[in-house]
Amino acid sequence: MKQHANDSLLSAPRPDRTSLPAMEWADGPTKSFDAGSGPGIGRGASRSKRYGLRRELPRLFHGCLIWIALACHSLGGQPPLPEPRMTFLDNGEVRIGMDLALGGAVTHISSKDHPGNLINSADLGRQIQMSHYSGPWPFVVGDSKPNPAWAGLGWNPIQTGDCYMNPSKVVEHRNTGLELYVKCIPMQWPLDNVPGDCTFETWTSLDGPVIHMRYRCTNQRADQTRYRPCPQELPAVYTISRLWRLMSYTGNKPFTGDALTHVTNDWRKPWPWTRFVATERWAALVDDTGWGLGVFKDDGGEFHGGIHGDARSDDPKHGSTAYVAPIHVENFDHNIVYEHRTDFMIGQLADIRRHFNGAATKTAPAWHFVSDRQHWVVRDATDQGFPLKGEWRIKFGARPPRLESPTQSWRAESAPAVDLEIASTGQATAARILWRRLDDPQFDVRKSLPFELKPDGRFHTYHLDLASSPEYRGLMIGLAIEPVSVPRPDEEIAIKSIVMSAVQGR
Repeated sequence: MKQHANDSLLSAPRPDRTSLPAMEWADGPTKSFDAGSGPGIGRGASRSKRYGLRRELPRLFHGCLIWIALACHSLGGQPPLPEPRMTFLDNGEVRIGMDLALGGAVTHISSKDHPGNLINSADLGRQIQMSHYSGPWPFVVGDSKPNPAWAGLGWNPIQTGDCYMNPSKVVEHRNTGLELYVKCIPMQWPLDNVPGDCTFETWTSLDGPVIHMRYRCTNQRADQTRYRPCPQELPAVYTISRLWRLMSYTGNKPFTGDALTHVTNDWRKPWPWTRFVATERWAALVDDTGWGLGVFKDDGGEFHGGIHGDARSDDPKHGSTAYVAPIHVENFDHNIVYEHRTDFMIGQLADIRRHFNGAATKTAPAWHFVSDRQHWVVRDATDQGFPLKGEWRIKFGARPPRLESPTQSWRAESAPAVDLEIASTGQATAARILWRRLDDPQFDVRKSLPFELKPDGRFHTYHLDLASSPEYRGLMIGLAIEPVSVPRPDEEIAIKSIVMSAVQGR
């Protein structure tokens, strides 16, 4: 099997440091991207978090983990955790439990064949839980300032609680026996007992060994600043360390039964996790026999994960843990209603792969901008914000803008062209569409095509023959659009749809 080892990009203090520098967390991947190195996010075994440093030209994303095993324990005066208040769904094959004393985060998953709990809950930064990110950096509320160890994270509400061990509050829940619903007010992880200015909701149902979960974050922020895009954990998943093998398919022949990848990491490095593209859109944490927990996100592709610690324990409270998270980079608006779905499955690795491959969408991507950005992000420009109203309208600023798609994979031969429905105002301009390949994951002019935008303010469909470029080949993992190559302040474009097409020429 192929293996990928993680490379550290930025040095950081070791775990015995309690005085830690705060750095501004970066806005997500914009340059290099491979299965063995690069940026990422995810708490580690000692409530560890994510940091980064953004460089503008060229944009580089430097991942950096600050380990603080002693820092959290040195805070002192932490309130005791409340007694668990569990609510369960059980269909005879799988059992899932949420702790209503901890924001309704998932603290228990087991199966009929393996009755032990698979979820790690050694602290409030683990479990299976929602976790979202935005600015400012640092995030300050009145006189409440972030713990210096976490100041670089900015705005970071999480479902379970904060770094001072204050749990999130469930405000509504119901369990019909078929569906489990939880609504909570999350806590700002870096601050002491500061609720998030948003609500989290989850809907959970079971289908044999499969767990279906739907998530919603509803923002109610007074701060309407349009911060740069940030990665989001969708969700963060922490298991017992016996499930130490992170398995996925990261090759260029998805859905063909090609050899799986054991995604490895070095948890002793400053950045302990590995960032990778799961080209079948799933990953699994399994034990030595190949049994464990799979995670599937049909509209995704980027994952972060790995093992933390040398132990291989069944204890849900053990310091060692395994981690995986599907990731989207998002412009996270002050009033966004952000919804997504993620599925989980307990079983043998071959069964997990077979089921998720059967559930996966096989057609090339089509993005229709009706009410949201469809996981696209805007850089160096502004848009109308959430919600969209049938089109995505972008206003240019002092720098040339770029629009970037989410990480998704499709074969070039299955979609040799793309249809763009765009309206443009201002001067006539030569726009450019760029793409990333699995084997060449940078956006650059070599992998691009120019096209002329008509500046009459009317919508036109631009059919672009991507296959006319010899660089459009193999497995694609993303697109970008550069509407102008020089600054054009206050000019605008609007986009209704971006649809990959099997029709090469017209």
